[in-house]
Amino acid sequence: MRKTGKKVIHFYNNSGSLENVVKFLENIQKKVNYLSLNVSVEGKSIKVTLFGSKDLQHLATERLKDLANQYL
Repeated sequence: MRKTGKKVIHFYNNSGSLENVVKFLENIQKKVNYLSLNVSVEGKSIKVTLFGSKDLQHLATERLKDLANQYL
């Protein structure tokens, strides 16, 4: 049985552009599958919480980092 848990990742919107944050969130919906996640945006700070299998969390983390580099 796979281990499940919670992983929290923090990102910072250096550009300050709300449009970039929206694009980032839309792409998260497209790219991250098979996990439950919560996202909170406060100012320039973005907090993503992943719930599910540890191996899927690891893969999702890599995708999120790539998307953050692209949009934030």
